[in-house]
Amino acid sequence: MPVMEKLKMFVAQEPVVAASCLLAGVGLFLPAVVRPMLDSFESSKQVPQPALTEVLAGMTGKKQ
Repeated sequence: MPVMEKLKMFVAQEPVVAASCLLAGVGLFLPAVVRPMLDSFESSKQVPQPALTEVLAGMTGKKQ
């Protein structure tokens, strides 16, 4: 029996289990593929943090 026919029978007999397997597949696919793609973009680089004195000066309204 071909694999597709077995898959169709499985989905017809157990739709909830088939949907759960599909969701699990998506849940495994997204972190494994999408995250490395996002990390490869230039916009994902971290912005350098300002000096603490600049942050404190901004909170008090003073300029140095």
